[in-house]
Amino acid sequence: MRFDPFTDEAIADPYRQYARLRVDDPVHWSDKLRSWVVFGYDDVVAFFRDDQRLSSDRSKAAKFQGQRAPGGTPVLRTVSSDAPDHGPVRAMLTATLQPRVREVGPRVEALVAALIERIGAAVERAVSRTDLAGEVDLIADFAYPLPITIIADLLDIPALDREQFQAWSHTVARGMDRFYSGGASDGLRELGAYFLQLLGERQATPGDDLMRALCAADHHGDRLSALEVVAMCTALVFGGHETTVNLIGNGLLALLRDESALAALRSQPALAEPAIEELLRFDSPAQYISRTARLGFDWRGRTIRAGDTVLACLGAANRDPAVFAAPDRLDLRRAPNPHVAFGLGPHFCPGAQLSRIETRAAIPGLLRRFPRLRLGDQPPVRRRTAVLRGLERLPVRVD
Repeated sequence: MRFDPFTDEAIADPYRQYARLRVDDPVHWSDKLRSWVVFGYDDVVAFFRDDQRLSSDRSKAAKFQGQRAPGGTPVLRTVSSDAPDHGPVRAMLTATLQPRVREVGPRVEALVAALIERIGAAVERAVSRTDLAGEVDLIADFAYPLPITIIADLLDIPALDREQFQAWSHTVARGMDRFYSGGASDGLRELGAYFLQLLGERQATPGDDLMRALCAADHHGDRLSALEVVAMCTALVFGGHETTVNLIGNGLLALLRDESALAALRSQPALAEPAIEELLRFDSPAQYISRTARLGFDWRGRTIRAGDTVLACLGAANRDPAVFAAPDRLDLRRAPNPHVAFGLGPHFCPGAQLSRIETRAAIPGLLRRFPRLRLGDQPPVRRRTAVLRGLERLPVRVD
């Protein structure tokens, strides 16, 4: 079988292709991706738990074209590092980030309300000019501004720099499909250079922003280096922004295409929490996570060689009928819902809690304010990326 996630059909709906491969070739070699791809839920869970045979270090991959560290030693530790480097870094990030995330709820609600009012005002102006019902793009006007503002607040980024942040994040997202060949490197370099300059300005000054807190973080006497703080901030901007944008956009589109689910969420606010989990499962914002084989081994009769890239297809795992009944149906009351949209185990997405808080406020708030919200005259436009699944535009009518 041939697997190509970049065809028009796959960009529109990758799940049919996933279903065929999950049954007929669950550990599949993709010439297109030059990688092994695993599609079944049990295999994806095993992928996340197999730190002995699979490494998070992309530079160990045979197809990696970037600069390798001398002697195979990581240049710096990140939340994606292998053990034992991963543990202390993850502990310092968690201890620093989670208290601030717990306090961010009121700020998220206030920002959601402000964005909603801005949309309403824009629609009223459009209606007064054209005598037609208003139409807006929920990606540009709602899904993008919310998470980038929150993460910029946490890092205390000057207001004048925030639009540039969004552009850098978008550049990285577009390059994720070419990560092994440096496709995301321009945005990452520019973000890193910005944070390095900002760090130099802040190290000798007081403040309680996330960057300064990371500089002060301590794990049994271990501290983050300046470059590790920069790498952490860069990852937070990208991870904390793009995941939430895609979750809000994909989730709203799924709801607007399913009248019964939309009506249920509008009438029952208590459904918000399980609804967000189901939206994460139904159309996952990240579709693939990569690892590199440390050594050769067999997997379901396939021979994986040392240096081979292995991708876990989160979107396919989250629709595996062996785990999820009627997996192609949007069921906001689904329980249990053991999806893997945010990963699993030690490398579980550190921004998951923040993304959930933002989306739980954003989608119900939008539906309350615009009870007649529906798809617009122009069709939604998918971003032509595979690793991250999201929308470029989501035109809606709010009259």
